[in-house]
Amino acid sequence: MTKFEVLVFMAEGTKEVVVREDAPNWFVALESALSGLGLADCMANILCDVKEDGAIHVSDTMSSRRFLVREIDPSKEGGITPPVSSQSVGREVKVVKKEELLADLFTDVMDAWDLSEKEATEFFLDLALKYIPSESGSIAKTDLSSNDLEFIACRGPKSNEVCGLKIKMGQGLSGFSAKHSCYIAVSDVQKDPRFFREISDKLGYETNSIACAPVKSSETSITFGVIQLINKTNSYQFNEDDMEYLRFISEKMAEYFNMMWLSTDNNLED
Repeated sequence: MTKFEVLVFMAEGTKEVVVREDAPNWFVALESALSGLGLADCMANILCDVKEDGAIHVSDTMSSRRFLVREIDPSKEGGITPPVSSQSVGREVKVVKKEELLADLFTDVMDAWDLSEKEATEFFLDLALKYIPSESGSIAKTDLSSNDLEFIACRGPKSNEVCGLKIKMGQGLSGFSAKHSCYIAVSDVQKDPRFFREISDKLGYETNSIACAPVKSSETSITFGVIQLINKTNSYQFNEDDMEYLRFISEKMAEYFNMMWLSTDNNLED
């Protein structure tokens, strides 16, 4: 376990709240700190920037609130690192006009309902890559009988090697997204020592930026999987527009998977 401090910047003109957490990684530390302050909803839509010093700058795309997560340096007096200004943390998140942004995507996504499950899965992934150009993309799905997520649709330089691989719920950024039902983008995972790099190293594939979205049904609350995009094209980070596109696609994908599940004799108790 590692000790972290989470700086939660409150209303303008007030002092930030500093919460200390013992956690296996910064995601868990942030989640625990925000939950304790009644701000758990801020974990649902976050853009994360990993700085050179290892500090994590977190921006909530819904509320525009900002947070700072950093490891406590036990060699410094009191273990507390120097204070920072709220203006120097996170991003200026713009207000997204969803109706305008999603107009074309709303029309495009309707074509999925006439496809088989395999075709639809690949269709949703290709749609995400169309609206959020990225070097690679994948969809991992669970069969609901275990905590495994299996990559069933993949695009990119290592797609043939990725398809069929499995990770656990909670493992890595995509597993974290699926387990905690949060939309997350990290700008530079290589600067973060807590990044689960086993698959990346095994494939010999350099991962820089990642965006993930859970595929969770709002009707049945079943998490069917997760969609992940890697290395945004012509940029080092995903932004709030990208996350809104990804949110919409993942929600429609969840509707589709839920429809398919309800049309079978699946029973979660079996």
